[in-house]
Amino acid sequence: MHDWHRREGAPFPLGVTWVPNDEAYNFALYSKHAELVELRLYRADDLHSPQVTIEFDPLHNKSGPIWHCRVPQLQVDGAKYYGYRIDGPQPASGFQLHHFDHEKLLLDPHARDVFFPRKFSREAARLPGSNEGRAPLGVLETTRCAFDWEGDAPVRHGFDLI
Repeated sequence: MHDWHRREGAPFPLGVTWVPNDEAYNFALYSKHAELVELRLYRADDLHSPQVTIEFDPLHNKSGPIWHCRVPQLQVDGAKYYGYRIDGPQPASGFQLHHFDHEKLLLDPHARDVFFPRKFSREAARLPGSNEGRAPLGVLETTRCAFDWEGDAPVRHGFDLI
């Protein structure tokens, strides 16, 4: 492992990964057009305001279209859930299919486990304003699987799988 991975995180694998040798979490997210990425960590007893907020530095925490960071377990400070706030260019020529809203809390598309808060609301995601406390969140793993997969790779299913 390279030294910069310990400081700045690794771009792969995508999602959140527990790194046992460093006792840290590695976060990696694909967003080709993002201009600002913010990781927000939440405790189970307060889903409205993050316990920890980390703004990614594009000079240190970005490799091509992948944003990444390494967060030591001590810095996580009891947080159980995470989400992202992302900002980027407004819809315009060349960006018609992209829409960024920095107020919205977004679920990691590579989250292994998803938590839906008691006040979950699809409507909050659609309406203007923040959806904190009402958005689904990724779950930080609390148990580590000791099973040795012996290099097995996950199966990649085709688009037509039902």
